[in-house]
Amino acid sequence: MNRIRPLLAGIALAATCALSATAQAQPALRMAYVAPPPVWGPIADRFAKEVAERSNGELKVQSFGAGQLGSLPQNYAGLRTGQIDMMLADTGTLALAKGGKDFNALFAPYVFRDHAHFKAYMQSDTFRQMLAPVEQEAGFKYVGYVSDRAPRQLTTSNRKVLKPDDMKGLKVRVPETPAILEVMKAWGAAPTPVPAAELYLAMKQGLVDGQDNGFDAIAGAKYFEVQKYAMRIDYIQSGLMVLMAADKWARLSPTQQKAMTEAAAATEKWASQMTWDVSAKSIDTLKANGMEIVEPDLAAFRKSADEASTKFDGQLWSKGTLEKIRAVK
Repeated sequence: MNRIRPLLAGIALAATCALSATAQAQPALRMAYVAPPPVWGPIADRFAKEVAERSNGELKVQSFGAGQLGSLPQNYAGLRTGQIDMMLADTGTLALAKGGKDFNALFAPYVFRDHAHFKAYMQSDTFRQMLAPVEQEAGFKYVGYVSDRAPRQLTTSNRKVLKPDDMKGLKVRVPETPAILEVMKAWGAAPTPVPAAELYLAMKQGLVDGQDNGFDAIAGAKYFEVQKYAMRIDYIQSGLMVLMAADKWARLSPTQQKAMTEAAAATEKWASQMTWDVSAKSIDTLKANGMEIVEPDLAAFRKSADEASTKFDGQLWSKGTLEKIRAVK
């Protein structure tokens, strides 16, 4: 018996070492995002830290910002083909996924009454029912919601905008989502595609007149150096989510999958608070750096956006989708 115990202990130690070596040998999961690292980098880093801690070091996430691994459409395609493992993205970009047409409605300006309404939607059965078939068709797993985003505002280098008519002819860089593109056109602007990583230079060179982002992103990317006016239009409510290639998710153990979802929830508590704190301070930063904060006629923007969005019902998304979203309590 005395001889057997050391032998069993040796076998157990060898097994533990083998498992440890396997965990250490597992390559880092590559997570793509398109925003400049100063804007989304802290959130990506926090998520990676939470994943490592909750998986006891078995899982590692390495993030690549500023579009290093491609544009948004390329990232969604990469999840399906296995070229990338994970993606940190705005919730509204689900419209770019294969089968994600109905998510165009998330970027219909003013579809959400406020950010609380948006958060309620993200936790609702309506969201889950819309998401399930897209996950299947596009080949990804929704890991979780990781941060609020400050409402999108409008900035310009050369024109103060008080009403939609003031936007006529403005070259504005906006996300590559049909709802925003079409509403911008309805407002008279000329939406111009520019990769997020190239936006600062495009504005500096005058290739575009303005862009839309939250106050925190505007300050974080130092757009105040190339923009003069910031219009508080609060026209899009959204957040950040983490997606994972379905085949990579399937290879994780149940314990590792739990670590991923818990990491997302923990990241959200930290990141959302940080987002709102930074957003509030960012307004002061913009003012201190010479930007003028403009309070436009929101009623005119809402009316124009509602008229435009109604025309898209049954085209950019399935008929009745806006009503389902607006009905969420």
